[in-house]
Amino acid sequence: MKKKYLLGAFLGLLLSTPIFAQSNLGADYLNTGELKVAKEIFEKQVSQSPAEAYYYLGEVAYKEGNTAEAKSNYEKGLAASADFVLNNVGLGKLLLKTNPKEAEDQFSIALKKDKKDVRVLVAIAEAYYANNMAQKGEAKLADARKADKKSPLIYLLEGDLKAKTNVGEAAGSYAQAYNFDPTCAVAYIKSAQVYEAVNPTLAIEMLQKAVEINPNYTLAYKMLGSIYSHNGQYADAIEAYKKYFAQGAYDVSDLTRYAAALYFTKQYDEAKKLINEGISKEPNNFVLNRLLMYSYLQSKDYTDGLAVGDKFFSLDKGDSEYIVQDFMTYGELLSKNNQLDKALLQYEAAVKLDPSKSTVYKEIAMACVEGNQYADAAKYLQQYVDKADPAIVEATDYFNIGRYSYMAGTAAQKDTVDVDAPVKAKALLQQSDKAFATVSERIPDSYLGYFWRARANAALDPETTEGLAKPYYEKVIEIALSKDDGSNNNELIEAYRYLSYYYYLAFDKSKSASDKDAVKSYSEKILALDPENGVAKQLLEAVK
Repeated sequence: MKKKYLLGAFLGLLLSTPIFAQSNLGADYLNTGELKVAKEIFEKQVSQSPAEAYYYLGEVAYKEGNTAEAKSNYEKGLAASADFVLNNVGLGKLLLKTNPKEAEDQFSIALKKDKKDVRVLVAIAEAYYANNMAQKGEAKLADARKADKKSPLIYLLEGDLKAKTNVGEAAGSYAQAYNFDPTCAVAYIKSAQVYEAVNPTLAIEMLQKAVEINPNYTLAYKMLGSIYSHNGQYADAIEAYKKYFAQGAYDVSDLTRYAAALYFTKQYDEAKKLINEGISKEPNNFVLNRLLMYSYLQSKDYTDGLAVGDKFFSLDKGDSEYIVQDFMTYGELLSKNNQLDKALLQYEAAVKLDPSKSTVYKEIAMACVEGNQYADAAKYLQQYVDKADPAIVEATDYFNIGRYSYMAGTAAQKDTVDVDAPVKAKALLQQSDKAFATVSERIPDSYLGYFWRARANAALDPETTEGLAKPYYEKVIEIALSKDDGSNNNELIEAYRYLSYYYYLAFDKSKSASDKDAVKSYSEKILALDPENGVAKQLLEAVK
């Protein structure tokens, strides 16, 4: 889910526009909404086929909303060759609202040579529809159908019109296009576009049919790469993008999708190459800079990654939004560069953005541990425990809360500068005891919870005047001896040492024989495990 979440934030677009030359790959790009790539292709074709290239450049400009540029291109096309009458249709399309008579004159010129030219008839129909003149558009489509009812161009336009309101009917029209002309690869592309959101498996089948018709039909590979990526099929996406990129006509959005697929398959160096290529074209591209920041972190290049993170968060995000992973990634890069205070600000921003993501607290805690900020680590881990689904919270989580609280508490006891240190130390050690108590409840057969409760209480009672640790060390001994495998000798020695000292203090006050016997008993048990133990020898000597 996380991968699909991070990809959905990176990517997404698909448009639809009608066009007419099936054999022209650039026209197919235009026909399926890939305006940037289409424009690049036609700009390269101006020297070879100027009339046609300018017409399509006019169509690109029209779809981009630049009518002045569209008009200029149509006029250049007519200047190159008056015989390429689609440029007349283009001019007529621009005039329909402001000068309908002149627009109709342009359409008449286009049809003068051949009134049954389906390509021209469909282009005029599309011009009417583009200007909200549906009745006239329907009439021209009827004329086209009379001229050649099997022309796929008719059904491509019908499909485009239906796609806005009825996906099923649109798919039916596209099916008619490729049924009448099995070589009409763009009909399969358009079918894939309408199916992509509702039935991606069927969309993939449509694209594979387009590839069967023409193995070099790169537009199909582009869409395959996109759909595979959205489905999380990154290996398949990469194979499709390799074939698509081989032909050289791709844009920044393609680079982004391809790089994302490489990122999610942990091919970070390859991803960075593509990302940097994209950034060379669009230096402030929000998504590419985000993906580059992620890639640097995963490839452990923390210095360069931090620089990219700094840049990413300085960019104008426009309509984009920050996601939790942005703050987490930047925070980790700051942490790796020993800027933990700044890192914590980023982690807190992540939590503020989505408090429901409880695992974020756990990640923050681990970053605090790396910076030796154990009190903060315990605090964030406690927040994780409080907010997470109880079913996923483990005894280990409570153990770590206890351990980090203990480490912070004992450090505070040694602090001679902070006047509040004693109060802080007591609170942390009590928190530690509480966490270890939960460990004991969850895994009562383990000595660990009791052992660390003993340590926490020993720290709360440094002079051993209250014997706070006594019941827990006794429980450690009970559990350790029940195993009788020698694996916990160090813990036994610590427990025996505490108890022997506890009874020594009691004997020093009471002179009780039972306290004296207890000192001797526990000291001898220490020596049985560690014959050279100096503390045990001293205690035995003291009660002679």
